[in-house]
Amino acid sequence: MAEIDDNNNSGNSEKKIDLDFIMELLKKETQIPKIQGMSPDIYKKIAQLIKELSIQKYENLELDVHHELIRLLVLSTKSLIELRTRKLLENSNANLPYPSLSTDDYSKLTDEEKYIFEEERKLSQRKDLIIQSLIDGNVNNLDSISRIIRSKMIIIRFLESTDQFMGVDMAKYGPFIKEDVAILPFENARSLIERKVAVEINDLRFHVKET
Repeated sequence: MAEIDDNNNSGNSEKKIDLDFIMELLKKETQIPKIQGMSPDIYKKIAQLIKELSIQKYENLELDVHHELIRLLVLSTKSLIELRTRKLLENSNANLPYPSLSTDDYSKLTDEEKYIFEEERKLSQRKDLIIQSLIDGNVNNLDSISRIIRSKMIIIRFLESTDQFMGVDMAKYGPFIKEDVAILPFENARSLIERKVAVEINDLRFHVKET
């Protein structure tokens, strides 16, 4: 079985990253209420392992076993992420209006988990802003939120051709052909995505270069 050295995990020197190692992490995570410390690049190493396994060539029965190994690696890692994410919210400071962790708990997160936690914080803060604006009768705040969402633009890639259309900003867009990439108002892009005419391109995968 393919495996990768993990020399950075505290207390787990010279451990190998393989399915057994990941299952052990998952088992330990289920047994303790707090988030356990892990190697900060553990998810990168798992991704590298899956990448290496994916390019190896097998035939017949070995191929089936190989695919099952990759499936189990993905499933166990996904379960680990979901469990730790749930703990993030359960262990956050209940006295604050948004999720907040102690310095010790936060230090145990990987960069990927910090990315998830930051989005959870933003979600809670936005919800509280709307509720507080309603309580205070602050119409100006709600108007500002409406303007923000209406002016939001996202990047999409077209899965099929589409005719020219009028955007919510009253600008004309298109026509577009399959594989075209465009920056559109969120409301229009959402409709295209729901109809499976296009897919959103995540900012982490696509960067517009300024000229």
